[in-house]
Amino acid sequence: MPHSGELWTTAQVARAFGVGVSSIKRWTDEGELEAARTPGRHRRYSLPALYRFASIRSLSLDALPQLEQGELFEEIPPPAETTLIDALKCGDADAVRTLVTPHVDTLVQRAAFLDRVVGDSLREVGNQWERGELGIDEEHRASHMIEEALDRLRPRVDNATKLAVLACPPGEWHELPLRLVRLVFEWGGWRTELAGAQLPWTAARDAIDRTHAAILAFSARSSEPFDYEEFDAIVDYCRERGTTVITGGHWARGGAAGERGYLRFRTLRGFEKWLRSQ
Repeated sequence: MPHSGELWTTAQVARAFGVGVSSIKRWTDEGELEAARTPGRHRRYSLPALYRFASIRSLSLDALPQLEQGELFEEIPPPAETTLIDALKCGDADAVRTLVTPHVDTLVQRAAFLDRVVGDSLREVGNQWERGELGIDEEHRASHMIEEALDRLRPRVDNATKLAVLACPPGEWHELPLRLVRLVFEWGGWRTELAGAQLPWTAARDAIDRTHAAILAFSARSSEPFDYEEFDAIVDYCRERGTTVITGGHWARGGAAGERGYLRFRTLRGFEKWLRSQ
């Protein structure tokens, strides 16, 4: 294995973590594992990058050499053993900000990072709250830390012409997934307006009339059925005004979306691929 300070090849990283080379390449392409490129476009990895990746994936550090004193410690604010779930549970806002920052350039890689790292962690926080392993105060604290960290990643989109309105339907209070969607929109050069949680159907119509948005995006975590008659009316209203309706969350896992006239997306990566064509 390379000494501390040397760059690692894909094969060496795969052996260190006990996985296949294809897994290392996939994690790199999806933005979880930072890589440099040689003039011949081969992937190379620094030891601090491997420590950060092991923190995200909860991988063993046994096969990695120790970082030498003063060697890029400033690039790894959270301890190497800290995962995003750990940081959220203990309230370490600095570690959360570091661990939710994607170290990749392309938008599809950033979207995949948000899916795998941030999305999976949010689901696990929710699952632990439902099992009684986290209090409601801890769940709320984790959500607010993620919100603050995501807002720091928002770019300036002063000259954007296309607008998307993002909202939760009536009865849905969890607006945090919308902030992930908003990031993908804004990274793609769109302006956004966050209407937030529990937006009445009449207010959704008013927002479309006021903004003439190109897209109205809904997200809902609840698996409870919603009023399809009301929602169908919104879809028809938007279609008449040239606005596309998209959905995510549990809405994306059921129903005949194509027949109903709206689009649904199960992942941010899939959504980003569609958004590029708009």
